[in-house]
Amino acid sequence: MEGGPVMDDRPNILIIGVDTLRADHLGCYGYPRRTSPNIDRLASEGVTFNSAFAPAIPTHPGWTTILTGAHPLHHGVITHMGDFKLSPEIRMIQEVLRRNGYVTAAVDNMYLKYGAYYDWFTRGFSVYMHPGGIPAPEAGLKVQAEAVTGMTMRWLREYDRSRSRPFFLFIHYWDPHSPYKPPQPFDSLFWNLEKPVEGEEDIDYVLSQYDGEIAYVDSEIGKLLQFMEDHGLTENLLTILVADHGENLKQCGSYLGHAGLYDVVTRVPLIIAYPGRIPEGSAIDRIVQHTDVAATIYDLLGLEAPPTVFGKSLLPLIDGDVDELYREIVLLENSQEKAYGLRTERWKLIVNLSRDMNGKPNGWVRLFDLKRDPMERVNLATHEKELVENLRMKLDSLYKRILGGRPDPLRQQPVGMKRIKFYSEAKTLIELYGLIKKDKD
Repeated sequence: MEGGPVMDDRPNILIIGVDTLRADHLGCYGYPRRTSPNIDRLASEGVTFNSAFAPAIPTHPGWTTILTGAHPLHHGVITHMGDFKLSPEIRMIQEVLRRNGYVTAAVDNMYLKYGAYYDWFTRGFSVYMHPGGIPAPEAGLKVQAEAVTGMTMRWLREYDRSRSRPFFLFIHYWDPHSPYKPPQPFDSLFWNLEKPVEGEEDIDYVLSQYDGEIAYVDSEIGKLLQFMEDHGLTENLLTILVADHGENLKQCGSYLGHAGLYDVVTRVPLIIAYPGRIPEGSAIDRIVQHTDVAATIYDLLGLEAPPTVFGKSLLPLIDGDVDELYREIVLLENSQEKAYGLRTERWKLIVNLSRDMNGKPNGWVRLFDLKRDPMERVNLATHEKELVENLRMKLDSLYKRILGGRPDPLRQQPVGMKRIKFYSEAKTLIELYGLIKKDKD
């Protein structure tokens, strides 16, 4: 085993962020295909949360919520590539940990990909590393998982030389985000027939390629975790695996992608492993959400959370000290559709605030019985009017309480996904900074 012990006895912290990863396509969540042996192994070493949700989708709202612990109604980043900037008054977890002696690093591309306006994704990182290229999923390109793994390993080798301080490391894998084009042999792992003609949509083939993407990123996660074990970096390591959102895959309506406040999009995998502190192989069914990741890290480290943290530490739930943290959570979408919703253990209420992609009008209400209809296929709103009214009152009351008198970003900000200036600003930023942006500690 290489390297010596970390001098500071606080844990190293690794957040493995996997974009567009559905929980129910992982073996540890009951999926029949063998898509995720390495993630499953991580789950066996810690706790799996079966009902973890993104309160706001998609990418920018999701990662902003995870890294701040603030509710989207507070931090205001509720639109992907929108025109609202995160306030410096809302501290990101890497900022707090850096001030408390951690070496903070990220392998990510949300700054160099989307432009300087989104510079909050670099805040607090001693080293912010772009894994290469100018990713543009809409143009059929994206950063490959092996590039993320390789850059992470290179940084860990440098860290391995001193180990005088613990690290906080955030890595952002883009597989299985569209386009679903896993490299060989993962493209044929779940598909041994002739590939459909380009432009033809065979949902079985699409699912096979999405699952191949998961298997690909899982293999890279396995390589990274093995590397860390070989270098003695797992002995005091808190590992959190989480996604920003899921993917529809045409199971709820006709949409292929991450729009709509259905569970296939808002439910995310959340796995936490920490040897000696987190019980191995346990699973929790109670509702939790993105905001709880930062709150849990602060609690584990004995640090006071910033006042902007809305989330709750998951430790009492893990330790069995409480039965639940939330009876219901608020859901928001403002990137491709404008809607808000309420998710309870059994019920899902969704209210449109503008005409949606399917032509449904402002004010359209959906109600789903998740116990009997987990895929949210039958809208019960017109048949359960009293229940709709009660849930709507709960939703509006909770919504108002979270806002706390602040302006409502969902009603103020337009629906929007700005087109990325791939070869202008993004290219200029890469030329200016290279692929690594460093701050002096």
